Amino acid sequence: MDNETLELIQEQIGYQFKNEDLLVQAFTRRSYANENGGEDNEVLEFIGDTALDFVVVKILSERYGYFAEDADGYDPYEDKNEFICERNEGELTELKKNLVKRETLAKRIDEFGFADYLIMGRGDIAKHANEEDSVKEDLFEAIVGAVTLDSSWNVEKMQEVVDIMLNPDEYLDSQDGEGKDENYLSSIQSWASKKYKCLPRYVFMTYDEAYYQKVWEYDVESDHYSHNSDECHACILMLGSFEKEFLSFGYSKKEARLNACKLAYNYLSENNLFILPIDEIGEPSLENAINQLQMLYQKNYIGKPWYEFFENHDSNGNPVWRCECHVSGRDTYWFGEYSSKKKGKKAVAYDMLCDILGLEEDDEA
Repeated sequence: MDNETLELIQEQIGYQFKNEDLLVQAFTRRSYANENGGEDNEVLEFIGDTALDFVVVKILSERYGYFAEDADGYDPYEDKNEFICERNEGELTELKKNLVKRETLAKRIDEFGFADYLIMGRGDIAKHANEEDSVKEDLFEAIVGAVTLDSSWNVEKMQEVVDIMLNPDEYLDSQDGEGKDENYLSSIQSWASKKYKCLPRYVFMTYDEAYYQKVWEYDVESDHYSHNSDECHACILMLGSFEKEFLSFGYSKKEARLNACKLAYNYLSENNLFILPIDEIGEPSLENAINQLQMLYQKNYIGKPWYEFFENHDSNGNPVWRCECHVSGRDTYWFGEYSSKKKGKKAVAYDMLCDILGLEEDDEA
């Protein structure tokens, strides 16, 4: 695992390791350690499993619980300050179970793209172990375990990382009937994946670091945080090669990240950039490629498509058609040789469509 990858992972989870060997270990499968020596991630996974449970229970207790003296209508003459919770034990157990279950943790690892960085032995590689939910679950817990040890069980740091990696509010808001109009994190991730074939990149820093690094040239939202910079975090959001970056703030890294995504979402929506060509026409289809290509032209995404046909003959004298698909304004075109014009036109239109959408590459002229 190279330094660039290590730095990327740390940026994404909002935690800088003092001992980066722990982070490498979190990504190291037993199959690799057996073949090459060194430690694997299984003990880190065990530690992370327990730490994750603890942090999630803490999150739930803070969200739904409070002490009697903080309640509205508290009677100061009542000599009790009991802990009150809006959810009962069974409900809390169900919420916790769903937050830490295998499918949830695997989904979060997918959203970060972390499974691609797993360090595996030959057996794991052969069976594509990094695609298994159980392996992704182990990786999630191992990362939490590595942070737990590196921070010397600093609960604040542990919770910060779990908040960012797990994003529990998305699920809890839906359970409380408080779902937001848009899931900004998921929407931005989906857009970046479709547009640039990559995940969003988040860079976290303190308010003061953002100020002294003079990143104020970026869009700023929620500047009311600035009056209390000691408690403020900044997050810069980068979307592949998109020319604009987005800076926002929050009283936690999680809040700063959410605000940056909301800022990007609003910008893309206001500038009609959120709808991509593939959203307009759906997945490319060989049968419908000619019409789909024409639809992109009609919606002003591309120049006008046009076709050329050249008749040749094979060794038996049968006609063979060289078919070409061109799009005005594009330097490249697609071609192939086919037994009929109809078949060839569909094929080269499909190749051109996939090229425009960035979904596939074939031989091109």
